[in-house]
Amino acid sequence: MNNEEKYNLLTEGQTGLASAMGIYPKNKTFKFEAAQIEKALSQQKDFRLVSFNKVEVDSEFSIMSFAAEIEYKDTAFHVDLYVCDTKNINLNDYGFANSIDQESLDITIAQEYFLETSLYFELDPLTSFHLQLKIMNAIVPDASLVIDFASYRLLSAKWLKMTAKSPTPPSPDYLYTLHCVYDEDEKEGKCRYWFHTHGLHRCGSVELEMLNFSQGAEQMNTLINMTVKKFLTHPTKEKERFTIGYDGMGINLCWLRWEEALKDLPQGILGGASDRDEVDNVHAEPSGILFAVEDGNMVSPEIYAQTLAENPIYYITNEETNRMSALAKERFSSFERVFNKEYKKTEKKSFLKNLFGAKDEIPRWTFLVKLGLTVDKPEAGSEKEHLWYEVQAIEGGNIEGKLLNQPYWISGLNEGDIKKYPLELLTDWIIYSPDDTYTTDSIYILED
Repeated sequence: MNNEEKYNLLTEGQTGLASAMGIYPKNKTFKFEAAQIEKALSQQKDFRLVSFNKVEVDSEFSIMSFAAEIEYKDTAFHVDLYVCDTKNINLNDYGFANSIDQESLDITIAQEYFLETSLYFELDPLTSFHLQLKIMNAIVPDASLVIDFASYRLLSAKWLKMTAKSPTPPSPDYLYTLHCVYDEDEKEGKCRYWFHTHGLHRCGSVELEMLNFSQGAEQMNTLINMTVKKFLTHPTKEKERFTIGYDGMGINLCWLRWEEALKDLPQGILGGASDRDEVDNVHAEPSGILFAVEDGNMVSPEIYAQTLAENPIYYITNEETNRMSALAKERFSSFERVFNKEYKKTEKKSFLKNLFGAKDEIPRWTFLVKLGLTVDKPEAGSEKEHLWYEVQAIEGGNIEGKLLNQPYWISGLNEGDIKKYPLELLTDWIIYSPDDTYTTDSIYILED
């Protein structure tokens, strides 16, 4: 299948690429046997095993192969399972999607076999991905490591267990990875960047890229990540303008397939033709180069760099907002437990203490929540502006917090205001410790 056919398939919301992931057992004596795998799948309550069969091995990389038909949310999934030799995998070729302890890595390296799972996303990408995690956790409930071959990343087995047992899918950040390649332009004295994703093809979307920009790398990183989240549920056709956010005016983007985009970009840039001309080069697969759309012209998204650094609003789909809120509420007990243990009120210092006291303060824990508050004039009766608060107290199902950003569409509320809100308004949370950051997807690190 050539790229033109692949682009056409993606335009129809289909993909010819399955999601491939692998799981390593923690116990070296663990046996991948047909009876054991079938029993593990048949006992699950989250999905129903319709059929299970051993099939002939037709690969130099696997020693056993199975085919399972699984029903999940009234939808049929065909799942291929391969027992593979670990010597064919070099873990150093993969990055880390989340925190993995050294003991788990050492155990993984000592294993002889792992199980590869492969399925097509028959439902929306996050729901299908969540099923794949549940299948792996069912077969290997005591794992040491997970590999996501599509995003080239390693996943924590502790994260897998927590996520597989949850009724709520994980963050869409786990569906893909964003790679950044850069070089330094000696003549101009600045870096030029190439951002590109891996993992979106299995989701029925082109991969996304930004090429040949030098300003606002941090802002461009956020912009492409927010665009990915839109594409996972509402992909946009080639050359079709879409609005991803608001910075006083609309933040408008579109995409061109890389084969067309490179015709109007300088030769020899990172991500240019020379980076895509090798046989089986993953960067030669269908991919969309993002452009800003201003006055009907397509220009580099870096024109938004300055305004994106000044408290922009990014549009998040209702599906993602609901998922974030559900997960934040589901795991809020963990947030509250750490808050009660680590939170220290900011000490009010006298003038003399400020003058003569120690200059180096001890780093403290900071607890933030995002709350969805109804705007002043909701057109549909339910529009929310989502605002971050620094938590001051949690009591009686209420959160008291200090507003960290100035609202756009809620008058009478200002940055720095301290107010109480019911827990039902919660849409997300994050914990900053002196050494690390913890979210709904990484709180498992503090659960030991």
